[in-house]
Parts: sequence; structure tokens; C-alpha cells
Amino acid sequence: MRDMKKIINNILHRFKEDSLSKRNEAVERIVEYQSLKDIKTCLIFWVADANQNEWLRQFIQHFPNVKINKLCFISSGVEMLVTDDIVVMHNEDLGFGGKIQNDSLLAMLKERYDLFVDLTTVSNAMIDYVLLNSQAKCIVGMKKEGARADITIDSVSGQLEFIDKLAEILVKVNKY
Repeated sequence: MRDMKKIINNILHRFKEDSLSKRNEAVERIVEYQSLKDIKTCLIFWVADANQNEWLRQFIQHFPNVKINKLCFISSGVEMLVTDDIVVMHNEDLGFGGKIQNDSLLAMLKERYDLFVDLTTVSNAMIDYVLLNSQAKCIVGMKKEGARADITIDSVSGQLEFIDKLAEILVKVNKY
């Protein structure tokens, strides 16, 4: 009985994801590249993992003068200690017809951050929704299938190396 309920929930979630994917259209935004010294606000987005505290500390060290907002996608069955400074999204935030039922997430996506850092390594309908609906001036991410970043950094083996490379690149960028 328990397995049947899980199967039904998975099928229903796939229907919701299909509905969301059909509704997904990138918002109109003006892409703007800024040097590290000009970046004042940043949204960092990741899928919950065991190493997140380590690379979050490293990110804060590289971006000490930047106001950082945090958005974390927590997959079904994954547990994570949630703090007040993180907006969390779950598969359960997706309603029928592809409607997002997380007001904190929707408000966050309306902000026009100077930089959006995508640390996700996978794609799914929820992650794609966030990337397509962000109003950020510049989206940076790691190379992955279905990447939707303005700047893609490849040849990195994980978040720690990505953060180092990103800081190095942003120091060299001239605003345009």
C-alpha cells in the first residue's frame, strides 16, 4: 500500500512538472555584466548537499561586501537544517497546473539582483523555473545539460572550485 501511494505521488508530480514546463517562458530581462567591486546583491541557488556549509563559507569570503540571499532546493526525501536566512523550495511547492505555491520564492525571483549564482548540477522543472524567472542582471553557473546561464564556467570539479574561478573572473570583468 505504501509503495502504491509513492508511485501515485510520483506520477502526480510528473504531471505537475509537465504543466510547469509548458508554462515556462523566460522573463524579459536586461543582461548586465559587472565587476566584483560593483556587485552589491547576489542570489545563490543550490540543491541541498552535505558540503554546502563549506562552500557557503568560501563564497562569503570571496564576496565580503555583497548582500547574499540564499535559495535552496531540497529534493524529496532529503533532510536539511533550515535557517531563517535561506528560502527553501520543495517539489511540494508545485501545484496542479504548474502553479508555484511558495510566496517567498516568488518574491525572491522578482528581485533584480546584480548576480545570480547557480550552483545546481542537475536540471529539473523546478530548477529550470527558477532560472527562467529570475530578474537578476547576470546569471552564472556551472556547465551542465540544459544550462541557462549568461556565463557558464566549465572545467571545474565542484562548487568550491567554481566559486574560486567565479571570483577570479569577476575581478577581471569591466561593467557593460
